[in-house]
Amino acid sequence: MGLAFSSPEKEKPLEKDLRRLMNDERFHDIALKCSDGKIVFGYKPILATRSEIFDELILTESENNILSFSNINSNAMKIILEYLYTSNIREGSINVDNFIEVYYAVIHFKLSLRVEMCFVVTSFLKDGNEDTSKKLLSEFINKFSLITDDMDDDEVLKTLVYWIAKDKLKKNEIDSLSIEGLRYLLMKTFDTKEPFATPEIEIWEYIIMKTKREAMMYDQQEIQKYLIPFARYVNLERMDAEEIKTQVEPYNVYSNETLKDAYFSISSGRGLGFIRGVPFFKWKNDNSDLTISKYGMAVESNFIKPKSILGDLIFKGRGVYEWKILVEKLCKTIYIGICDINVNLRKSDRGYHGWVLGSDGYVYYKNEWKWYDAKFKEGDKVTVHLDMKNRTCAFSINDNRKPLVSGWKNIPSRVYPIVSLGYGSKLSIEHQGSKNIFNPLAFNE
Repeated sequence: MGLAFSSPEKEKPLEKDLRRLMNDERFHDIALKCSDGKIVFGYKPILATRSEIFDELILTESENNILSFSNINSNAMKIILEYLYTSNIREGSINVDNFIEVYYAVIHFKLSLRVEMCFVVTSFLKDGNEDTSKKLLSEFINKFSLITDDMDDDEVLKTLVYWIAKDKLKKNEIDSLSIEGLRYLLMKTFDTKEPFATPEIEIWEYIIMKTKREAMMYDQQEIQKYLIPFARYVNLERMDAEEIKTQVEPYNVYSNETLKDAYFSISSGRGLGFIRGVPFFKWKNDNSDLTISKYGMAVESNFIKPKSILGDLIFKGRGVYEWKILVEKLCKTIYIGICDINVNLRKSDRGYHGWVLGSDGYVYYKNEWKWYDAKFKEGDKVTVHLDMKNRTCAFSINDNRKPLVSGWKNIPSRVYPIVSLGYGSKLSIEHQGSKNIFNPLAFNE
């Protein structure tokens, strides 16, 4: 049984007749008492024929033609009955507010709708509201904690984790991610190879913000007991020594041995990259002359003179990173590369900032430029290869990698991704998506 959504004007005669049957009290012969105390009525022959679970319950547990459901509310039950009667669900019946309840009922009745429900949840996530995924994951963890079966391979759950991972956790914003939802997110992404948007130190700062609000006070001794359960899900080797000393140690969450091991790994050059997974960034939406679209992935210039825009992630530490830029539209010369975090974007006399590759095939830094033999055009994909350990940079055009840019000896320890483009040009970040889950970024706008 697959899922289809219908509207009254598009209903076929059979579906209309089955809906009338569903609402006809003359054929109600069983009461379904739901978790919210409300009763939904049904017709035993249809329920038993369409659902093995209902068939078994009707035969074994329907005392006085009543079945009780302690974890399914009446709204979710009505939608399940609508599907069992008609094989369709009215458009708009499932929404962000009732999705988890309906999905729980789908699992409970063992309906073959998990794939379809994953498409439904992805459609919600596409609305651009970053809080939707946090709200749904929190509700999922709370609701499905009542189920003993392992849900870690559930596609809806993996999609929610993936979506939150690609949105930066912001310590100064109040959101709907619960403490349990946050703990699950960090547990599942600790060693992830998937895209991730939040550096480890910012994860720690976000945890502190969450636990302070949970404790409803700012006493460090009280906050500590909320922080301890998160300690195993934060990797100190993804921070630098100063961050650990000033922002982690004061809370007395980690043992001296753990701190000592982290400091040793960092000082000996064996520390990890600053972020778990594949670094994921979007364009900073702070320039009115540039239009941001595709969930922050695409930027288009509306201004005659070239304008520069930064990615919202600072690359630092000792890792090796790369990201790919698709040239959707090209007008005159555009520039792709990196820049110092203290760059002054208002100073645009050269049309570019930082260490960049121009579409004319030259590499540029300040008033210096030289031939790099790497021209690119509309439709090409430019990859930036950044080695923060050796402070080197190289570029690829359509996966044809060029050598390291010689002469760039002064790349700083902290850099932003940057592009510079003029009127009519459009660039998009192409992040690697997961092959194992429904990738929301694969959907067209």
